[in-house]
Amino acid sequence: MFKKLGFFLFVMGVSASYAIAGGGEPECYAQCSVEYDQCVENRPQSSAVCTRIMSICNKSCEQSNI
Repeated sequence: MFKKLGFFLFVMGVSASYAIAGGGEPECYAQCSVEYDQCVENRPQSSAVCTRIMSICNKSCEQSNI
């Protein structure tokens, strides 16, 4: 349980740094983090796929604000 909590806080910190540096809407990055957490929880063996999906989501957040 502590691993999941620590990982969640890490992901939230990463998404916050993207929001500050990238210029996208913070809500978009937060939604990407929530979707990532759900993906990892539902498919623990597919964390690499979940990471790729989060990367695509974050890029779409950046592009939607241009």
